[in-house]
Amino acid sequence: MGERFQFVCANCGYSAEVSGGGDAGEVDVTNTVACETCRCLYDVIVLDMRHSPHTEKPERCPKSPKHKVSPWKSGGLCPKCGKPMEKGGTVCLWD
Repeated sequence: MGERFQFVCANCGYSAEVSGGGDAGEVDVTNTVACETCRCLYDVIVLDMRHSPHTEKPERCPKSPKHKVSPWKSGGLCPKCGKPMEKGGTVCLWD
């Protein structure tokens, strides 16, 4: 079962509900990415377990595959202002 947390930037107020790195549910494996174009954090599916063989997917921005993304982990910098983000509590569990 996967878990999402509330991450907040105390400097600019940006917040995101993401796993904060690699995570896995029953049917999907996700990774948190920072999109340099959108300047937002997203959890993206990197492995689809619903089909056999399992399908690996590239890390892409959900808004556009042309946007440049980079992996983001808990404790990383805010994509809006570049200051550290703080991890809050669990906002949801997912499968």
